[in-house]
Amino acid sequence: MRHLSDSPSLGLLPPGNGARRGFTLIELLVVLGIIGLLAGLLIPAVQAAREAARRAQCVSNLRQIGIAMNGYAADNGMFPPGYLVWSGPANITSPNYLSAFVRLLPYLDQGPLYASINMDLHFETGDRPVVENHTARVTRPAVFLCPSDGEPNHRNSYRLNCGRVELNNPLGPLDGPFAVGFLPRPAAITDGLSGTAFVSERLGGSHQSADQPDASRDWRVPVDYPMAVLPPPEAYIQYCLTAPILGWKVDEGRYWYYSGADYTLYNHNGAPNDPRPTCGIDAYGLMPPRSLHPALVNVLFGDGRVESIRNAIGRQVWIALGSVNGGD
Repeated sequence: MRHLSDSPSLGLLPPGNGARRGFTLIELLVVLGIIGLLAGLLIPAVQAAREAARRAQCVSNLRQIGIAMNGYAADNGMFPPGYLVWSGPANITSPNYLSAFVRLLPYLDQGPLYASINMDLHFETGDRPVVENHTARVTRPAVFLCPSDGEPNHRNSYRLNCGRVELNNPLGPLDGPFAVGFLPRPAAITDGLSGTAFVSERLGGSHQSADQPDASRDWRVPVDYPMAVLPPPEAYIQYCLTAPILGWKVDEGRYWYYSGADYTLYNHNGAPNDPRPTCGIDAYGLMPPRSLHPALVNVLFGDGRVESIRNAIGRQVWIALGSVNGGD
């Protein structure tokens, strides 16, 4: 009789002689734990690297805008004005609602886009657009968009500094280089170009329902302030944040094309990334710069350099950087 162990057809191998065996459950769990740990370390690093690249592009955009501004000033003897109001016969005013960014287009390699704009239609506003300049209004030049803010409906990530309310300012109620009616000639910026903020980042609106606003993006509009004269900024902001609400604006940054607080201006009444919501009737409220970069915004100065300004910057320093003639 043949023994079972003598049969060559079964192909059995003795233990310790090349036998295959799988992972135990404990070994599998250890491997999965190691993979999870590595992923937990790697994903934040990848995200940080991507944000660093986006921030670098954002800084590059601001530098291009700075070069364009100084090119415009070299040709015209002044930087592009932020908001013009002309007085005509019989005290009839003729506001020019085209933003400073429109005038910069030829200096940003956007000559054809600039040529498409009918400049005689400067009276149109975002609330009352005309069909002739539709193409220009809806174009999204990459130089006006910070890639860190991926909201798809806004067309402008950068705002011009209109300063803040200065009741004793002989140049007007706002003291920034792009304030209403101010002609930003270099000689008029007595605080110096290197010490005056020109352009900063600002998040686009949520472009969602006003019934569900995003306080970090959207604009709180209170009922009208009962005033005969402009109040100090702090008094108005306190009122603005606590008064009954009229509604929310959700289309911040919709255009680079128009002047005004809704689209192309910011002020120095609040710190960068101020935790309070944007609030006000016009440029007199709380309109701080905002970004999605960790604890900072990037700011272009008049001399063309770009600096990262931390949220924790001193209040008086931030106010001083916003004015053209504060003597600081």
